[in-house]
Amino acid sequence: MKIELLDKTKKKKILKQLENFYGISDLSYLFIKSGIGKYRIFSGSLSKEELNDLAKNTHVELIGSRIANTDDEDIRISFDAINIPEIKKQITENILEINDQQAEDWMKGNNLQIEAEGKKRFIVIRHGSDFLGVGRVQGTFIKNYVPKERRIR
Repeated sequence: MKIELLDKTKKKKILKQLENFYGISDLSYLFIKSGIGKYRIFSGSLSKEELNDLAKNTHVELIGSRIANTDDEDIRISFDAINIPEIKKQITENILEINDQQAEDWMKGNNLQIEAEGKKRFIVIRHGSDFLGVGRVQGTFIKNYVPKERRIR
């Protein structure tokens, strides 16, 4: 699979979207585009040339951590990225606080029946100091994006 190591201009564009949606404005990682609208971050010691060689010989999902998916005007931060300490401490926008019962339902993979007026299309779900995932605002409910393997049974 072909990857693209983002230059400063393209990285700045993704960071601007992350800032507008979630308040994240400063990430010192190398940004990698790994498909249409799929972005990863990498903080290792490999050079750009070594990363390109690695991408030619291995599956790209092994390089870095997925940070976000984008489409047109929206950006959805990934489930794993919201709890990376450097990212978690910067998330200040577009957060929906939920109660204990809602948190239990959410972690089981259920959508939440909550109005989220004034929020953007994708929001971070928080219970206390824990970020539990990202949901999509769809009218009177929030669509759950917690990966199946991360849900409680």
